[in-house]
This record gives sequence, structure tokens and C-alpha cells, in this order.
Amino acid sequence: MKKTNAKHSAFTLIEVLVVIAIIGILASLLLPALGRAKSKGRTVKCISNQQQIGKAFMMYATDNTERYPVVAGSAGSGGVQGNFTTPTVAAQLYGATTPTASRPLNKYVGTEIFRCPADIGGGAYNVQNCYLAFGSSYQPQVADDMFRVKRVLGEATEAPGTYAAISMNEAEIAVNAVNKIIQGDWNWPYDRDDMWHASAGKRGHVMLFGDGHVEFFVFPPNMTNWLLAPAPDPSFTWW
Repeated sequence: MKKTNAKHSAFTLIEVLVVIAIIGILASLLLPALGRAKSKGRTVKCISNQQQIGKAFMMYATDNTERYPVVAGSAGSGGVQGNFTTPTVAAQLYGATTPTASRPLNKYVGTEIFRCPADIGGGAYNVQNCYLAFGSSYQPQVADDMFRVKRVLGEATEAPGTYAAISMNEAEIAVNAVNKIIQGDWNWPYDRDDMWHASAGKRGHVMLFGDGHVEFFVFPPNMTNWLLAPAPDPSFTWW
């Protein structure tokens, strides 16, 4: 039987280099888009988390004479006991030492809802992850009126009966629930270098409001000048 010789073709070096160059160009175009999509996905998850937390606050109020919970520290409404222990006073102030079982919203939504997938830490003690450090990625307004926001949750370590120890009730929030800030990303509003959800150059945070809606909220540049004044005003953009 007569054999035939098959003619084999191969890529030249130039052709291979051209293909590699094209792949590189496509990757350079695709990777930023993938990064933006991933970032968007984290923000969507964070919004969903806070929507569930908003419902948990409302369910808690329904079960407790329409009043929001009193908590031990800013992180104490839900989540897990954190690993931030030093300095001790700060750990207690932030609620890092609050046991998981003592966080009142956990029974309504569980602990993982309090973990933001975009959580990269920050804050005064430069922690790497707020959920791991304090037990929650989200910080409600506790005890004091600050940044034109009226306190939402009472602080358990304050003297009973004082303003700082008493949480708001649903009737108070209903005065203007759509503008009433309940909580936001742990670093709101003033850690400008730690914006977890910065988008298109905007410096903002994912915030939960009293009517249960959640949005990416951009605070004005002078926000840090409003530490204790002006006072919260329900007719303002937020309160």
C-alpha cells in the first residue's frame, strides 16, 4: 500500500506573538470590567444585608413595645463577638467584647448578615476587617447625636433613664422615616480613605434609613465639621 505524506502546518513565531498581543489587549479591556462587576456585586450584597437588618430592627420593635434595642457598644446590635481587645476601653466602647448571644438582632436574621463582603476595615485603630474585629461591618447611631444624626439606639452602659441610654421608638422615627439614618458601613461618615463602596470617584457609604430603604449615600465634604452641631433636623436631607 502506497503511503502518503501529510503536510503539517504550524504557526510562525510572528503569528504566535500577534495572538499573544491580542489576548493581552482583550484582557486589559476585560479585567477592569470584571473588577467593576465584582465591586458592584459586593455593594448589592451589602444593600441586601442592611435591608434584612432593617427588617430585624422593625421585628424587634414589634416584639418590644415599638422601641429599638439598647446595645452594648456600636457593634452590639448583631453579629459575633469580635477579636479586637486592646485597648480594653475601646473594645468595650465599640462593642467588640459583646458576646454573640447578647446581640439582640441575631435571633431575627443570624450573624452573617452583619458581614459586608466589601469590608476592608479602617477606623481609628486601623483594623483590617470590622466584622472580625468588632463583630459587625455596620455601625448604627448609638447614644449620642452626631453628624446631624439623632441617636437611634440606647447604650447599655449609660445611666438608666438618661437620653443616651434610651433607644428611639417607631413613632419618633416615623416623623420622617425616609430621611432618618439608622446605620451604615462601619466607617461612615468621616473615614474618607476607607470608602468600601466608592463608585466613579464618589465618596459615600451604603446607609440604612428608617423606612427600611437602603442606598449608596454621598455625604457633603463639610460633614466632618458637624460633629456635635447643627442639631438633627427631621426636615433636613438626613437626620
